[in-house]
Amino acid sequence: MYAADLHFHLLPGVDDGPGDMSESLELARGAVAAGTGTVVVTPHVRGDFMTDPLELPERVDELRAALASAGIPLELHCGGELGHDLVGVLGQRELDAIAQGPASGRWLLVETPFEGFTARFHEATDELRARGFGVVIAHPERTAGAAAEGADALRRELALGSAAQVNAQSLTGRHGHEALHAGHALIRAGLIAFVASDAHGPARPPSLRPAFAALLQANTDPREASRLVRERAWQLLAGGLPQQAALAA
Repeated sequence: MYAADLHFHLLPGVDDGPGDMSESLELARGAVAAGTGTVVVTPHVRGDFMTDPLELPERVDELRAALASAGIPLELHCGGELGHDLVGVLGQRELDAIAQGPASGRWLLVETPFEGFTARFHEATDELRARGFGVVIAHPERTAGAAAEGADALRRELALGSAAQVNAQSLTGRHGHEALHAGHALIRAGLIAFVASDAHGPARPPSLRPAFAALLQANTDPREASRLVRERAWQLLAGGLPQQAALAA
């Protein structure tokens, strides 16, 4: 079964990903060559990049047409990596334009601030849940103090029904020692639902295969490594992330 990559900056000219369509096509070729068949296109949706998610479906359609013309067999889903600063600004239709999953389990990929989990971040995710969306926390291992105090801030989110995604390049060491340590620690603690590339371009390419190898090298059970890199991504796309009752505040 080919892989689905749920965090991937593939749109040209909208954020810090590919600068133009030729760069997007090259990145897409790399994904296909690495065994990925489906990508959720997740440009940054935040104040300093894309601020209108309703522009994205048309842009994704343009990329689909370019992929078809180039003969690149990659299926695209329109998504976004949502910054918590825009949650209170965007309307329901705008949020739904970048949400994934079926009607019973729509979820949004929310970027973890690099400065750490803040009160404003938790307020934003609480608001998303109140508005009917599940929350997937993007790359918590890259935030300040990710594994500190038993990862209490992340555990608070998971207890409220969120899921967490770790970056493939964190597991291979490309994001530095702290992210490497935190990523594997969070996986060992059972706090991570799945791995995604968070690919941006040549310096941050599609990396699911190297991540799988890194997990095995770190003595992760092969069945769990497969679930992290392949199976759970498909489950989230098909089944969504249903809201769960809060276990703790």
